[in-house]
Amino acid sequence: MLRIPLLPYSWVERTVAAAEGLDPRDRAQVERYVATLIADERVLEALLLSSPSLHRAIRTLQAGEPMKPAALRKLTLGTTRYVLRAAGRPTPFGLLAGVAPVAFGDACRARVGERHRVAVRPDGDWLVGLLSAWERDPALLRRLRVVTNDLGFARGDRWVLPFTPVTDEGRAAAARTKEVSVRHTAAVRLALEAAEQPCTGGEIAERLTSAFPAVAAGKVDGLLADLVRRGFLLTELRPPLARADPLLYVREVLASVADREKEDAVARIAKVLADCAGAPLGAGTGRWDTAERALRDLHRHDGTLLQTDLRIDAEVILPEAVAREAESAATALWRASAKDERKPHLADYHRAFVERYGVGHAVPLLEVLDPHSGLGPPAGYENPGGERRVAPAAADRGPARDAVLTDLVLSAAAGSGEIVLGDAVLNRLADAAPDTAPTPAELCAQVTAVSQEALARGEFRLILSQTTGSPTPGALFGRFAYLFDDQEPVAALARDAMATTLREGATPVSLDFQVLPGAANVTRALACWPDRLTVGSFPHHPSSGGRVRGARDVALAADEERLFAVDAATGRELVAHTATVLSMGFTSDAVRLLREISSMGRPTWSVWDWGAIGSATRLPRVRHGRTVLTPARWKMTDPALTDSSASDEEWGRALDAWRARWAVPRRVNVGTVDLRVVLDLSAPLHRTLLRRQLARDPGTVAYETLEDAGYAEHWLRDDEGGAYRSEVLIPVLPRGRDGRDSRDAGTARAPAGMARRGPAPRQGNRHRQWYYAKLYLATAGQNEVLASHLPRLLANLPDGGGHWFFIRYIDPEPHLRLRFPGDPRALLSDVAPAVQDWADDLYRRRLAGRLAVDRYEPETVRYGGPGAIAAAERFFHHDSRTVVGQLAALSAGTVTTPPPVLAAGHYVDIARQVHGPDWPAWFLAMPREEEHHRYFREHRDAALGLLGTAPPPGTSASGQADPAGLAERAAALRDFPAASRRSVLAGVLHMHHNRLIGANRTSEERSFAVARGMAQTEQARREHLR
Repeated sequence: MLRIPLLPYSWVERTVAAAEGLDPRDRAQVERYVATLIADERVLEALLLSSPSLHRAIRTLQAGEPMKPAALRKLTLGTTRYVLRAAGRPTPFGLLAGVAPVAFGDACRARVGERHRVAVRPDGDWLVGLLSAWERDPALLRRLRVVTNDLGFARGDRWVLPFTPVTDEGRAAAARTKEVSVRHTAAVRLALEAAEQPCTGGEIAERLTSAFPAVAAGKVDGLLADLVRRGFLLTELRPPLARADPLLYVREVLASVADREKEDAVARIAKVLADCAGAPLGAGTGRWDTAERALRDLHRHDGTLLQTDLRIDAEVILPEAVAREAESAATALWRASAKDERKPHLADYHRAFVERYGVGHAVPLLEVLDPHSGLGPPAGYENPGGERRVAPAAADRGPARDAVLTDLVLSAAAGSGEIVLGDAVLNRLADAAPDTAPTPAELCAQVTAVSQEALARGEFRLILSQTTGSPTPGALFGRFAYLFDDQEPVAALARDAMATTLREGATPVSLDFQVLPGAANVTRALACWPDRLTVGSFPHHPSSGGRVRGARDVALAADEERLFAVDAATGRELVAHTATVLSMGFTSDAVRLLREISSMGRPTWSVWDWGAIGSATRLPRVRHGRTVLTPARWKMTDPALTDSSASDEEWGRALDAWRARWAVPRRVNVGTVDLRVVLDLSAPLHRTLLRRQLARDPGTVAYETLEDAGYAEHWLRDDEGGAYRSEVLIPVLPRGRDGRDSRDAGTARAPAGMARRGPAPRQGNRHRQWYYAKLYLATAGQNEVLASHLPRLLANLPDGGGHWFFIRYIDPEPHLRLRFPGDPRALLSDVAPAVQDWADDLYRRRLAGRLAVDRYEPETVRYGGPGAIAAAERFFHHDSRTVVGQLAALSAGTVTTPPPVLAAGHYVDIARQVHGPDWPAWFLAMPREEEHHRYFREHRDAALGLLGTAPPPGTSASGQADPAGLAERAAALRDFPAASRRSVLAGVLHMHHNRLIGANRTSEERSFAVARGMAQTEQARREHLR
């Protein structure tokens, strides 16, 4: 596939020539300049669809309406940047750049025509909003097939959904989702059970009416609509990702349920969009206005309304020599690469999985991802995300490789300024990295030649993209395949590539899933494999007749090297595939994990990696044969370039000095990732664009352009002679492979055979006088367990558990540490079984995960030595009792004081017991942190209400805490030896915060700031009374 921008490259120079002497605040000059840039009606159309706000500003300018100088400047810069993008960057986007087919052959042919084809679809978020509204229509919902969202599960008395791209109000969710839940009532349970397999909404309504005959039909319909609106039930109205024409799919569904009115409405929209697509590009913006008005009339939407893709009218056949050169470049790049195959967050997750579940055991996918009963999601996951953390990976890819690269960079600086990778250098780099077999890849490269004839003679260069490419051939093709008459070659390419890494016996499956807003347009792509895996989406059966699995049909397993997915029924490996390069953050954690582990255990392709020397300001071009593996690059991290206080003149001098120091050419390709434009650093307007870019992103990088690398791209021209920049996507597959990975696929024992819990209590330790249990669960669920479920355990223990106490802990995973004292025999015969039964019940209700038992090692030194530890443990017990009571009061709403303020009140109570009337001095000795003192000011009334001036005995500042419990806690504190009582105060206050709130540094600092504010107020009151 070839990627081509809308405009010839000469338009980049037009922005320089037309802006000569331009004052971007002078309206007349701006009018002339903008008129030059939009003289081609295609530019105005592209701006309308890519930046409606910029298009409106241009219309305001053309209409002669007043505009402030700042608005004129913004308009000038915005129009310039979009034109630079439409002429200099081939990455497809709206009407600014598109795609065309390309082939390799004996002949060489290249032509860009004028009959570009526009594909128009409704914006994905608009369509989701429309369908969400229609799904709430009771008459339609009763006829639609619905199914229970297979990401959902019961936890306690709630039904939980960890990912939904729609909020409770039916609007698009935020960029990051948190789990949502609903009360798991009898009616909800019945509805969800009825929809375990797809059935009509009417069938569910009938079952609900039969079970609850006294409930009105309207309430039944309301319950169904609410479950659909919030994502607990899914309807067949949502198009699967593999359907290229979502409107046609919706019409088919509406026709099948005989909703003629809505079917006709969709048909009218489809007709309007077809008219848009049928008109030639450049025919004017009127048809786009008509289309947007039609969509807005059907469903109000504040965001983008249309999605467009551009099929460029081009005929391109490249010489076979280009393909051979790409193969040679790919081989060199692989040999020179670091081949880092283990991502830190997945390596950490693999270790945790093996430690928890072992090797060869299959565990249900959703159970592993549950933060309460499983591991929770890997570090860095966001939808809904979890609490795992992994230290950032070091940039160092190995000292041997770094040493070779450093030598090469220094040699280039002293010589030609270019690194040439000959066999000797490649051997040095290959020896410095693991020797592994190559895997498939999709290279993205610019083909440069001074003419078509030169290209045919083999006088060309390839320049590999530093930001685009894929370890999955077909992924960059996938979402554009629908623009071509025959999509099968793209699917066949993906299958052939995957076959080279697919282990014997593994089953590839095409993923279907829901995505967050903003990603729907780029996710719709063809399905390359007949079997489907639907995760959190309606299980559409493909016409190919493949098997459909859901999230509950999948388990995770591990071997010594990797994690992999398996069919939960058979234990055979499943490998998920998507023909898209969608960012991982736009999907549910379940989908992201399935996608990431599909390549785990093998190295994958990456662009050129400089290793430790990559932080250098200037790095040279690297060439192998006729291919530039990476162009020369400059990091624009000089503080003078990002100094927002400098005047334009000062900044301009700093830029010139920076260029002179680092030998930066006049023209550079500037930006981050794939968002780059060519700028002329001698042109004032382009320099202003650069300064704005640096202000937005100080990590901006500049690359040399083709011309400055000594190359030119003039072989691809239109009928008027205009030369175009372009990029060709070239899939490369390993040679000498038999089409299948020789290693066997992963297998695992089915989940039913898994040992579900942690180790049992240790038996026979006759000298142990504490039963110490660790209950693993997410921090978000700990308050509920402590307030609502721990009292039930204590009631079933002899003597209420004695002087038990608890703390919260987060390393390596969040858990509660419960400690019960007693006679060893009683602990084993009574306490251990009761705790195990209690934990099992929490596990079944998905309120907690595994239970582990450990040896209790008292922190004797921290709490005053051997003579003080008994008093400390009694204090911990009474403090734990107090906290559990307050958590229950907070949960019930009888206490509404913010927890950091409540903790501060307890600090004051405890400090009074230690220091008596001098307690304020202890807090006032702490430095005042203004940031946290603001929190005290915000909650001053609540804090001082706890402080009081004449508190009754036992209550003081602790806000409705049990007076007897406070008195017992105070008595335990007084039992500390006098010499250690004051030294342990900071420690016991820290642990009180731990019990009430948890390990949260910000909250703890706020709570001490509140206590300090209370002390300051008390001190001032006393001074006033003197």
